Amino acid sequence: MMLFFFARAIKFFLKKPTDELILLKSKTRPATNIATTLSWILYDFANTIYSMNVVTMYFSTWVLIDLALSDQYVSFANSFSMTLVAITMPFLGEISDRYQRRMPFLIVYTLCCILFTALIGVSGIVFTNIHTKVSWAIFFFVIANYSYQGGLVFYNALLPSVCSPRSMGRVSGYGVALGYLGSILGLILVLPFVEGAVFGVNIPFIEGGGSVAAFIPSAILFLVFALPSFIFIKDKITERAPTSFKLNIKTSFKKVIDAVSNTKKYPGVLRFLIAKFFYEEAIQTIIIFMAVYAQKVVGFSKSETTTFLIVLTPAAIVGSAIFGVITDHLGPKKTLTVVLIGWICSLSVLVFSNSIVLFWIVGAMVGVFLGSTWTSARPLLISLVPEKMLGEFFGLYSLSGKFAAIFGPILWAAVVYLFQSYGDIFKYKAAIFALNMMIVIGLILLQKVPNIKLKNERFQKTQSNS
Repeated sequence: MMLFFFARAIKFFLKKPTDELILLKSKTRPATNIATTLSWILYDFANTIYSMNVVTMYFSTWVLIDLALSDQYVSFANSFSMTLVAITMPFLGEISDRYQRRMPFLIVYTLCCILFTALIGVSGIVFTNIHTKVSWAIFFFVIANYSYQGGLVFYNALLPSVCSPRSMGRVSGYGVALGYLGSILGLILVLPFVEGAVFGVNIPFIEGGGSVAAFIPSAILFLVFALPSFIFIKDKITERAPTSFKLNIKTSFKKVIDAVSNTKKYPGVLRFLIAKFFYEEAIQTIIIFMAVYAQKVVGFSKSETTTFLIVLTPAAIVGSAIFGVITDHLGPKKTLTVVLIGWICSLSVLVFSNSIVLFWIVGAMVGVFLGSTWTSARPLLISLVPEKMLGEFFGLYSLSGKFAAIFGPILWAAVVYLFQSYGDIFKYKAAIFALNMMIVIGLILLQKVPNIKLKNERFQKTQSNS
């Protein structure tokens, strides 16, 4: 039913009159203005509020702590939504490329994410039966998370429409930086609705409603900061676009199979993508359950967990910057190796130590390694394939991440279920240990991947195009 809704929405937008859809090739592209560029950057700020507040912080803590339900609920919701993304992403990308109409789809996906995020909060307030409450909440979360991930496909493809080719890298970097800021401000702005206070300071006229009270404010914040992109960003169509809506799903998936087959031509690519699947399986799952671990194992309050997540964010910014420089000097493979070893050491401390001080230190280190993982991984892929093949292989790069996001939560739920009789602390430490082993496997596979230093001019060019 959900996929039918999205298909009908897509069909509606693609049935616009021909003269609205088609703009023939031109030597001169419509000029972009500062409002367009700032709106694109601000959207990164907006959607990171959803990512941090809903995916990382409040959905998991509401279901597992406030409602005292099992980890399987959260794991299923995340895995199923990412399964839908993995299934539909090949032809979502084809829509983006063939029709060059990204904004209508971005608007549809964003509004669906906002609507169903708010409905998670409504379900928590309206329904009194706990199983009815959580069933509807999971249904709404699956649609919200699918919409968020699907929207990213079209948002990323809009970058050439908002700036010149020479400034793409800079504009993309501003978006990432503002996204980190969005995660911090999103947590702070929503905290009064959850606890009635911000870091112990009571807020007049606001009564804390627990984790469930975070969803509606988060949805409103997403809407407010996404609105400028709906108004100011326009599609720039540089080739004749099809006027009929007809997607060949078989062809879309054949392209994925052909891309996998093409990895044989370039040594190390397939091994790297498999390694990435294993280490990213762990990292993405840690992002989902980090807040739950902090509260159930370490004993943090919601306010302390918010502070902890805020500390991670600037650490990720610093890590991205530092390891970006290191990547240029050591090469991406050696840098990623160092980063993964850092992950393994940090998670090992979590497994074998109960010290709160060490948890704060490890939290900061995880932030550093989180930012640096992506910083070193993208240049590694760029170094392994020809520039003309980057689009195809970055599609596989993204797809491996989606599959990792499917299987990681399943692994977490399975381990927690197997060790549930041993208590919260032991079962969660066992889950962290299992995820750590996934990073170890990824590290081992990575060692057979060539270490190639990128020339600066190629790195800058490919970074702008990716």
